[in-house]
Amino acid sequence: MSDQADSLRRINKSPLVLLAPARRRVVAVTGGKGGVGKSTVAVNLAVTWAKRGARCLALDGDLGMADLNLLMGLAPHRSILDLVQGAPIEDVLVEAHGIHLLPALNGSFQAANLGVRARQTLVECIGEVASRFDTLVVDTAAGIGDNAISLAAMASDVVVVATSDPLSLADAYACLKVLSTRMGLTRAFLLPNSVRTPSEGDDITDRLQSLVDRFLGIEVVPLPPVPYDPAIRASAAAGIPFVIHNPETPAARAIRKVARRIDDLAQEADGPSVLRSWLTESMSAAEGGK
Repeated sequence: MSDQADSLRRINKSPLVLLAPARRRVVAVTGGKGGVGKSTVAVNLAVTWAKRGARCLALDGDLGMADLNLLMGLAPHRSILDLVQGAPIEDVLVEAHGIHLLPALNGSFQAANLGVRARQTLVECIGEVASRFDTLVVDTAAGIGDNAISLAAMASDVVVVATSDPLSLADAYACLKVLSTRMGLTRAFLLPNSVRTPSEGDDITDRLQSLVDRFLGIEVVPLPPVPYDPAIRASAAAGIPFVIHNPETPAARAIRKVARRIDDLAQEADGPSVLRSWLTESMSAAEGGK
């Protein structure tokens, strides 16, 4: 615990290194369907940004079914649920691979089904700890439940991960629909994942874009596709993000391209800093939808 506390004190005393001038970012990685690789994408994006100089915090938003700690080779003693119940931030945060993690709790019905008040407390806690970092990467739960949507809604940039599986595309569209109609989302990034050919990535983008243009009318910005790569499974088994475990594999090179592309587009965005502004807005929207 003392090592984590010392690490956090160093963070608080050191000057901020921003990815863009006067801008801190919250990036949500979502997708609707489980099994599309969003957790792997989230943790590897976080590590990639950390390698580029950002102080990065990853949040496991699948509150009752933790994944990020496994991908990072960690076994945390405390979780986000402890944070909501009043535990000090220093006792919950863990550090590995150059980033910090706010871990979820595996197999917790309570954590997976937070009420509105508990979600508001959670978002406020996240706002407090995230203000110590340059970039917050949120790995949301699968589906369109209240927890997943509330956490995605607080992001300045939403990355929707999809594969060529028709169910993945249908669920990605459903996720965009809920974020658009309930939370006012106007722009999202689309990341084709585990593609076998470049044309498969184009097909994923074209099919989802067609649905969005027809029924939602929001902006969908395609990102470079991440190819199918057997090295991803090996790195997950080792508990090491693949951008560290196998940094020159096709997937690792693709994730670095994705991170650069998001950086470029984020710098062009006109939206205000969101580390505080979304606190009231996202929870008000969540409560209004009840």
